[in-house]
Amino acid sequence: MNETPRKRWRWLTLAEVVGVAALAISGLTLWNNVSSRKDNQIERAEQAARERAAADAQAHVAQLVTLVGTPGNTGRTLQLSDANHRIERIEVQFPPSLGVPAKDGVLDTRIDADWISGPLLKLTDGGADAIQGRLPIRIDSQYWDGDVQREDSAIYELVFATQGRLIGGRTLKLQGVTLKQRRPGAKSDERLEALWAAERRRLGLRATK
Repeated sequence: MNETPRKRWRWLTLAEVVGVAALAISGLTLWNNVSSRKDNQIERAEQAARERAAADAQAHVAQLVTLVGTPGNTGRTLQLSDANHRIERIEVQFPPSLGVPAKDGVLDTRIDADWISGPLLKLTDGGADAIQGRLPIRIDSQYWDGDVQREDSAIYELVFATQGRLIGGRTLKLQGVTLKQRRPGAKSDERLEALWAAERRRLGLRATK
């Protein structure tokens, strides 16, 4: 009668245990190194993407025009300029209800108080002599950015002030412009009217007729 051979178990020697442990540690170390390299590559790629995005954003900002207004002739004119670009042409549009036609200028980039003094003084007549208001206007400008000619369109607020005079009633002076909205699009007239209506309410002025 044949007997089934009995399996024999053998204890691993200390050297074999150490060898297996070393092999396991080596495998874990290799996996950790590969994982670390992948993490570093991902981090470098993300950092490079952030730097490219920041550089693109900075270049985009450098291309844009942000006009500032410098009063001249005791507030009768306002010279528009940009620190980084030479403005060649501007066109200024007003809220339609004000009844002032669009004005444009080539090389002469000034806003003249005479353009708006009549309707604004009439609108503010009967109230306080001295007020400060913000008239929304759209300014389209042409300028050179290096060797590239560019165009910009934005809504600004034209800051004006009225004051009384001993002789001749009241006068209007221009004080500056502040950027309100870039690229107003085809509905800029509606946007100008909405902003102007809000400003008239703030000043307590009657509706424009």
